Amino acid sequence: MQVTKRSGQVVDFDPDKIYQAILKAAQTVYVLDDKLRQDMAQVTKKVVFDLEEAQVERPTISMVQSLVEYRLLDAGYISIAEHYISYRLQRDLERNGYGDSINVHLRFDQVK
Repeated sequence: MQVTKRSGQVVDFDPDKIYQAILKAAQTVYVLDDKLRQDMAQVTKKVVFDLEEAQVERPTISMVQSLVEYRLLDAGYISIAEHYISYRLQRDLERNGYGDSINVHLRFDQVK
């Protein structure tokens, strides 16, 4: 499978990049242990499954990120999702020249 980057460049899909991004977000919230690493690996596997099920010829990076966000929230990792989404939004701002003037800090409140 290949994915289309924001620049339009087409690259081979690498699930490890998803896993590493999720781990970076997790590290901002928790101390990484084997259980958390395994849980994040499961989230990654579900994202890969979702992409395969979608049968999109060449998914975009934005689509992949949306699936990661959905799967983190679905698995109950609200704090990790907050950090993952905040980082992605901040990077988008930086790419568009607003990184020096806007800082992103998300906080989700769970509605019962």
